[in-house]
Amino acid sequence: MSEADFSLTPTGLREHKDSSLGLHVLQEQREVLRQRLIEGAMGSEITQAFSDFMDALLIARFREVIQQGNAGVRAGWQQCCLVAMGGYGRRELAPYSDIDVMILTQGNQGEVAEALSTGVFHRLWDLGFQVGHSVRSLAECLTIAEADLAACTSLMESRFLIGSAPVFQEFQGKFARRIIKKQAQRFVLDKIQEREREYAKFGETVFMLEPNIKKSKGGLRDLHLLQWVGQARYGAGTIQELSNRGNIAIQDYQVLQEAQEFLWRVRCFLHFEAGRAQDILTFDDQVRLSALWGFVDHPHLLAVEQFMQVYFRHTTGLFDRGRRFLDQAREGTWLDRVRRWWPPPLIEGHFRILENRLTIQTDKLLEVMESPMLLLRLFMVSHRQAVPIDSCILNELSQHMGTLPNERFHTKSVSGLFRDILSNPGRIAQTLEAMHQAGLLEKLVPAFSRVRGLMQFNQYHKYTVDEHSLLAVREAERLKNHQGIIGEVYRNIPDKDILHLALLLHDLGKGRPGDHSEVGQEIAHLTADRLDLSEKERQALAFLVRHHLQMSHTAFRRDLNDSKTIVTFARIVKTVGILQKLFILTIADISAVGPGVMTKWKESLLGELYSLTYAELTGNTGPSYFGNESENASLEVRDELIGILKAYRGEGYSPELDWSEWVNAKLQQLPGRYVQSTPVDQMAAYLLAIHSLLVKPTHVEARFNQTLGVSEYVLITREQTKPGIFMQVAGVLAAMGLQVLEAQIMTLQDGTVWDVFSVYDSDYEGPPSAGRLEEVAQEIQQVVEGRQSVHQMVERRRRMAFGRPFPTGRHPTEVHIDQRVSDAFTVIDVFADDKQGLLFVIAKTLVELDLSIHMARIGTRLDQVADVFYVTNAQGEKNISDEDCDRIQHTLHVAVDQFLDE
Repeated sequence: MSEADFSLTPTGLREHKDSSLGLHVLQEQREVLRQRLIEGAMGSEITQAFSDFMDALLIARFREVIQQGNAGVRAGWQQCCLVAMGGYGRRELAPYSDIDVMILTQGNQGEVAEALSTGVFHRLWDLGFQVGHSVRSLAECLTIAEADLAACTSLMESRFLIGSAPVFQEFQGKFARRIIKKQAQRFVLDKIQEREREYAKFGETVFMLEPNIKKSKGGLRDLHLLQWVGQARYGAGTIQELSNRGNIAIQDYQVLQEAQEFLWRVRCFLHFEAGRAQDILTFDDQVRLSALWGFVDHPHLLAVEQFMQVYFRHTTGLFDRGRRFLDQAREGTWLDRVRRWWPPPLIEGHFRILENRLTIQTDKLLEVMESPMLLLRLFMVSHRQAVPIDSCILNELSQHMGTLPNERFHTKSVSGLFRDILSNPGRIAQTLEAMHQAGLLEKLVPAFSRVRGLMQFNQYHKYTVDEHSLLAVREAERLKNHQGIIGEVYRNIPDKDILHLALLLHDLGKGRPGDHSEVGQEIAHLTADRLDLSEKERQALAFLVRHHLQMSHTAFRRDLNDSKTIVTFARIVKTVGILQKLFILTIADISAVGPGVMTKWKESLLGELYSLTYAELTGNTGPSYFGNESENASLEVRDELIGILKAYRGEGYSPELDWSEWVNAKLQQLPGRYVQSTPVDQMAAYLLAIHSLLVKPTHVEARFNQTLGVSEYVLITREQTKPGIFMQVAGVLAAMGLQVLEAQIMTLQDGTVWDVFSVYDSDYEGPPSAGRLEEVAQEIQQVVEGRQSVHQMVERRRRMAFGRPFPTGRHPTEVHIDQRVSDAFTVIDVFADDKQGLLFVIAKTLVELDLSIHMARIGTRLDQVADVFYVTNAQGEKNISDEDCDRIQHTLHVAVDQFLDE
């Protein structure tokens, strides 16, 4: 290829009539642009250069078609033109973006339109482009624009390429008069609503884990929306034009321009790296870009987390400025216009509600901005009146707040107002979010500034630290209307300001050296001093922040049927007041991690731990997560069970049996949570299975537990003659693609084995089908009875791993053995990267070590599984020597690592 082959001029391109040569030129041009980007070119340079390249290609092709056409084509081209639309029309064409092109005609120019359509569009398809194409007359464009919002937007961004300029100019004039001027307000409202629907689809927050840089909140689409609205309302379709006309403040223009350039550059990198249109900023891309742009890891802050802080700073700035512009661009109702002439009375002498926004009287603005007390009053009024603060005011505050020293906010009066806001649920989170946006929250809690836009680079958390903290407060407020024990506990907490403050602080230790909970405790002490808390409040706040993971660790990793677990936890929390706050804090914290993270299963475990600890602290049962635990209710359940069993006339029926005594004996040996959450008819089926073991020695029952939202597989048999039932069932469940949440291995006094496996079936969003439950139950029974080898089944039915590895590499495996947690069992904790079949490998290793598993909890700790096993030796004894503990720890560690490295 000569240099002429890369020419952007029409002459240089016209020689390449063969599609393969044209594709080669395109690939070479993309490579040239990729190198320019790597060497430091701006994103705008790349998108404009590629747009210019495509302009030259299409213009050359247009001329070719006209020159090679018949007389009708050569005569008709002066009644049509080629038009770039959408992002291409804006000269923002990313390297692998779709191409939107229209042939615009004056009247019916069928012959030339057909020739151009075939010649131009086919060339784009040959080059591998996704093409948005159309052939429309001027009249058709106007009709479609009136009826189709997307088409109207695309036509608004149309750009002349070649052909008849008068035709295009006539279209633009009519479009401006008939569409933009007449329907501007409807267009603005419709586009805003359309964008709101995109938020629901692509993320309701700026702080998404893997954002879509175009369509997620704070992405390029928000900038497009601003420009569309600017064109419709003010006749200015770029941020530069809007700034020149004074519709956007120069400071806002700078923020928007920097965000636009950053996102363009990121988008071009994503396209070049993928070799296709790619707008999702994946974990791998984040790691790659952070290295490419010179970020380096620090002991407490990864390079990728630093990069994403920059990303979120830009997207937050873009979104905030865009919202502010849209608020200004909306036309108020006639009542709003009347209120401008006869405004409502002042609130507290400084504030006024206009157009359902709280604002500051103009001549009072400077006074308020210079007074920490008045600033807090502004947010207090917004909180109490349930009215958002005007975005222009928040903008003014954000620019001015840096001039005010933090110390000016550390007064009793300011702290009192802040605590009043934190004490009254309803709009606490919205108020705190507005304070954060204005830069005021950092004045009251300086540590909050360090976590602004700080990403938690793992697959567990979905939001940045600051967003997660604010969401946690929102989740706590939502519990006000929660039915059952959770809502009751939240409503009965008297000092809710301490709870909400703890939620705000609980993760602020992240991004610093050391354990974030311990760092957070120090932050809590400093905050308590700043807010002038009492000693009791200070201790409570510090405890909640320091131990904010304690309740979830206990509930999800320990046996709640072991009295020592409850006693130990009760000694940690010490008081009912702390227990209540920690309970709500834990639920809100988990709920704020991401959608669907707080499951019914987790909620039930936390609720059970709360109920049992409450009873331990107070000496009475108190409220229960599972509802009424009264003696009358227990008697009703028992009587109903006895009635069902007495009516049974199947195999193994014993008419002389004292069913009342028999049922009581069995129920007393079962965990309370299990009995309470199991329907009476299902419990009756399990009891009948026990009673007929002499006839049928192995029973497997399956059901979906609606209360807990999990599938349960219950294995009932006689006491095992050899170890390994847990391993066998775990292998079956792994082979069937089921995620084990908990395994309760219960051996009753008469030697009956009653094993309950609670699992999550990812193939079903709700209850699995009856066929699915039966299929899994049959597989379990065949393996336990020896009719099928679990090892062969695991190998035969092992599924492909669809998950992709996390880009930071595998976490180190950890195995911890604790002899103190339980009086009856040794507890083994295994933390390792998740992989289908891992539970089976661990269980198999434990069997080979001659250990019996009595209870297992399978959970998640960030990107790792946290598998917990309560075990005894082969003789059923807890006592395991230190030497054996070391051997067990080493053997498990090696087995897990070998499996994960396969």
